[in-house]
Amino acid sequence: MRRRPDLGGLEAVLLDMDGTLVDSDASVERAWSTWAGEYGVPVDTVLAVAHGSPAGRTVAHLLPRLGPEEVAIAARRQLALQYDDLSDVAAAPGAHELLATLDRCGLPWAVVTSADGRLAKARLAAAGIDPPLLLTIDDVRHGKPDPEGYLRAAGLLRADPAACLVVEDSEPGLAAGTAAGMPTAALRGLDGDLRLFDLGHLAHLLRRARTSPWWRDAVGYQVYLPSFGDSTGDGWGDLAGAGEHLDHLARLGVDVVWLTPFFRSPMRDHGYDIADYRVVDPSFGGDAALDELLARAHRRGMRVIGDLVVNHTSDAHPWFTAASSSRADPYRDYYIWRDPAPDGGPPNNWLSHFGGPAWTFSEATGQYYLHLFSPEQPDLNWRNPALAAQVDEVIEHWLARGLDGFRIDTAAYLVKDADLRDNPLLPADLLVPVGGVTMEWRRQDHRHDIHQPDVHAVHERWRRVADRHDAFLVGEVYELDPGTLARFVDGERLHSSFWFGLVESGWDPERIDTMLAAAAAASPRLSWVQGNHDRPRAATRYGGGQVGRRRSLALHVLMASLPGTMWIYQGEELGLGDGHVPRGHGADPLATAEPGQSRDAARTPMPWRPGPGLGFTTGRPWLPEGGRTDADTVAAQEADPASHLTTLRRLLTTRRRLAGPAAATDEIARADLGAGVTAYRRGGLWAVANLRDATAAEVELPAPAVFDSDDPAVTPERPRTGRVRLAPQQALLLAGPWPAS
Repeated sequence: MRRRPDLGGLEAVLLDMDGTLVDSDASVERAWSTWAGEYGVPVDTVLAVAHGSPAGRTVAHLLPRLGPEEVAIAARRQLALQYDDLSDVAAAPGAHELLATLDRCGLPWAVVTSADGRLAKARLAAAGIDPPLLLTIDDVRHGKPDPEGYLRAAGLLRADPAACLVVEDSEPGLAAGTAAGMPTAALRGLDGDLRLFDLGHLAHLLRRARTSPWWRDAVGYQVYLPSFGDSTGDGWGDLAGAGEHLDHLARLGVDVVWLTPFFRSPMRDHGYDIADYRVVDPSFGGDAALDELLARAHRRGMRVIGDLVVNHTSDAHPWFTAASSSRADPYRDYYIWRDPAPDGGPPNNWLSHFGGPAWTFSEATGQYYLHLFSPEQPDLNWRNPALAAQVDEVIEHWLARGLDGFRIDTAAYLVKDADLRDNPLLPADLLVPVGGVTMEWRRQDHRHDIHQPDVHAVHERWRRVADRHDAFLVGEVYELDPGTLARFVDGERLHSSFWFGLVESGWDPERIDTMLAAAAAASPRLSWVQGNHDRPRAATRYGGGQVGRRRSLALHVLMASLPGTMWIYQGEELGLGDGHVPRGHGADPLATAEPGQSRDAARTPMPWRPGPGLGFTTGRPWLPEGGRTDADTVAAQEADPASHLTTLRRLLTTRRRLAGPAAATDEIARADLGAGVTAYRRGGLWAVANLRDATAAEVELPAPAVFDSDDPAVTPERPRTGRVRLAPQQALLLAGPWPAS
């Protein structure tokens, strides 16, 4: 398995020139094509081998009949053709951003090329690049793939070769870096220790590597594994299928991927009922598939977190099988058992999320066991130290295997009231407005079954484990009050927690405005999210169709300015609304208790490309495709510069470039730009949006706009200034001036 380069520990960056730092492909190909015609060699044959090696070596390979002097003459002719053609040579995409980042980070850099000195200086000058150190074929005895050039550069920069990153776009160059004992970063889809889609990507990774902690201001993406990508054609998503789509996430701007549970499970709740915490379920591809996905994600600079589901296990877990066999079994106290009430019924009035009492009677031992979800998901006893120690070992196991942290399922549910007291009933006018549960559940004040103060001690225990591995813990805490939620991320508790105010909201601009302001003020460590696999999709909740997509996008722009972690649920980047699942074709166990609460519509397969199976599967999908159209697919939206996908990608690209200066402060302030306009400022980063359904009054922009949800022409290189009238749900990012540091 390839190592993950330690970008935070780099001492120097060594860059190839042609095709890497300088976009000279057209010039190179024209010169070689002309040369091929003059020497009678097929052009395709020449272009297949010409990139990355010295001209002399390439000529000798193509024309083995020539003697040394003739090879030298032919090589000089080829170089002469290149000297005469610099008309369209320019810096490669992201090159200047990368070089500025290297300078800000104080990282030495050099250019190491197989071109000769005259050509290298001419091309670099044409691209506006002046390297502090330039090594060409004139400075070494051998060109690439010999490591001499890279080793000499490391020596001149007084850097440890093992701490020098080689950035290349050719196989010979990557071979030279590897032979020099250096980590490599590859362009053009080649396979280095890092795979880059452009040099701006590397600039972002270097900035993040020098940001502590790494998840600060990260962009997260939830992969609902059963519905993301199927590699086998059985209609069920798996880890290999997810791995096939990692380039989509990298291009989108994702820093951390959350995988829903992949552990061994009977799949009564699609993985949230775990039968073995240390084994990857065969339906997801087994342990080797996870190792490969982690390696592929890490090569793209992305982190991967798992889903820690330890409020309950499956009733098929060996712990529960043993615990239910006898009251004297050593595992009995891993779960919560109680004698029947005097009338023979459940021990208290607690309810299951999935309907009915939260207690099921065990004939074998004459006691009830607790399950806040289905009877097949018995709750663990977090007051048992032995259970806590077992879960510590599970966390250690996966972090050592390469996971970068966990999303904590039902993070506030773990500890229950020690005396198991009844929950009070709520008056009808105070019913809790939380989806994903039955109406029965809403009628109780859940004072004793969830959100107990003792749960913080569990999170603090996990935090100590995670911090030893530089790992990230983000909680699923269904606490809508931001001030209360902030206590879950105070001090040495969870690193972050999702705030579900937007997830539990329909479209109400005034309410959203008020809620978002309160959440932004509560803590800089929250995770911002609009949707997940348990709730109707954001575009549907916000009105559906184009209106719902615009509203969701406006909120993404506001989220992009806030400190913390910004999350996207799979398909949200396409503006997907709920999929259509015909009656009788669903799979959600919650729908059995309350059909109106079915989560299937948010879980239909990811639409990758038009055609049967939508590119998700070649077989019959486990859930219906959802009625998606060709325009809903990734393939169609990638080709449309005005699509939801390309617009969100523009937003995240712009945010990525501004995140470094913005991360200098967690201070967030509301700004008054006029009636009907919502605006936040964080340092020199502004987010400005019109959440209303009418055009806003004209406002003077307090800084240049570098992103406009309605105008792809607005970029950091082509900003907009002056006065604007924002259309309904139009949103902008503004940049500068940055406060003095």
